[in-house]
Amino acid sequence: MTSIPTSVRDGPYSSNALASKWFLMIYFINIWISILLGVTHMLFYWEITHQNALIRIILLPVQIIVCYFLLLTASLLLSKLGLVLVDLVHKPKEGIFKRDKSDKDFYFWSLRAVIKKWPLWLSGIFPSSVLTNIILRLFGVKTSLRNNVNNANIETEFVELGKNIVVGKGSFIKSCMIFDKFLIIKKVIIEDGVILGPYSFVSPGTVIQENTALNSLAVTKMNSVLKSDSIYFGYFASEFQDLPEEDALEEFYIQMFEQTTNFSSKDTTYQDEKSTETKFIVNSASYISIFIIIYFFSYSIPLFGLYLYFTNLFYPYVVLVNPLLSNILPFTYFLVIFLTPLIFLLFHFLNILIVVLITKLYYEILCRISEPEEGTYHWSNKTKQYIHYFTRSFILRYVKWKVQRSPYPWLITPVFNFIGNCIISPGAIIEDLHLAKEFIEIGENAYLGKILLANQLWDAQLTVKGVKIDKNVVISDGCCIAPGTSIKNNTTILPFSITSKDDMLSPNSYYFGAPIQKITKKELFQLFDLQLDV
Repeated sequence: MTSIPTSVRDGPYSSNALASKWFLMIYFINIWISILLGVTHMLFYWEITHQNALIRIILLPVQIIVCYFLLLTASLLLSKLGLVLVDLVHKPKEGIFKRDKSDKDFYFWSLRAVIKKWPLWLSGIFPSSVLTNIILRLFGVKTSLRNNVNNANIETEFVELGKNIVVGKGSFIKSCMIFDKFLIIKKVIIEDGVILGPYSFVSPGTVIQENTALNSLAVTKMNSVLKSDSIYFGYFASEFQDLPEEDALEEFYIQMFEQTTNFSSKDTTYQDEKSTETKFIVNSASYISIFIIIYFFSYSIPLFGLYLYFTNLFYPYVVLVNPLLSNILPFTYFLVIFLTPLIFLLFHFLNILIVVLITKLYYEILCRISEPEEGTYHWSNKTKQYIHYFTRSFILRYVKWKVQRSPYPWLITPVFNFIGNCIISPGAIIEDLHLAKEFIEIGENAYLGKILLANQLWDAQLTVKGVKIDKNVVISDGCCIAPGTSIKNNTTILPFSITSKDDMLSPNSYYFGAPIQKITKKELFQLFDLQLDV
């Protein structure tokens, strides 16, 4: 957990749950209007600098930055307006609700998440704690501009933050949580001077009183109260009773971290003294050639289309018309301006589509040369399967990054299903996670939080095995799902749990811990302070 893939990122977020496809219309209206304001701004800039080309060129970088913040501001105001209107129809409230679109609270929670998504995506381009806190305030989160929350996975509603809070990288502040068949919404309160260690998890309903520290990898219980001036650690978080003197704090923190991780201190480094072969297949020439082809065609075709649009429509019907000198502007002037954001979106989709199509073509060719197979491989014996695994992994990596980092996270299901060797049911909710590129099967109504889902693992050898997740499975944030894992129907996994290779998780069950272990409903209530009508 020392790093995260480039295809995912930390920061304030909203769920990818989509209770209705009609919500996407609201989402794209927000994008369209905010881009329209950006286009209008750049057109105005062009008009006022038309007599001095040098000034226009010098100030262009500044105007691009101004245009970005105009986009962000417009999207935020539109989202805020949308949230106000939605709240008039159905006011957000705390509670435990059915995870079903027929439930109004789940339905409108999903709608609020979609409304917030575009400005949250834009804000990720310019990471700043001050900007993050401004956005959180606008969405109703009480926070201070001096709080360091930029690297935290923080909900954007039912959260109250005090002053001088430090949140470690990869931490989760969860006021809303999918659990089993339910959506749990409980307000989280974090008071002044609190420190959350990296990759800690604050559960819904938690209250952390002032000047308290939550250690790395610690998970709080639901509705728990962490006392002021204390240190909490462990899974689930418990108070450390005997705090040492200041000169012994360093050794204390080291020991506490070792207890928190719950891993053996034995040396588990795998060595193969007989083999000095390199593990990885790095065919740089082929990799670079493939990437250049994908990159060139995916950008050259949309850019050429944009060039034709600007030269044949935008320039003659908009740029050459000076609104400052015209008493009556022609209808085509307004029509072309209004269509320009849609043209941008169209060519952006075309860019992604070309990446997907070329990747699909390469993948099909590789599969015909050597059909992908699960198995265990040693780098001292570089079989055809071993070599082609690295090539397939390389060409799938870019399209995965392209889709997950785009403002259209819902594309991940159709794209991976189209390329092949993946089956993701349409009703599955896929959050911003590290998703395996092959050999995955995800059932209907499954929920995958921000997790690590891997189909390959390096230890003494390279293990490549598929992961099967049946319907109605819920995997909470921070979990690691190992190759070969099979999770049966209606199973829920608590946060920060880790499966081992080839684990078989029973249906209608609850699991938690590292290594993962099964618990009963009674133990679930005792450990997590959670009781559901199941």
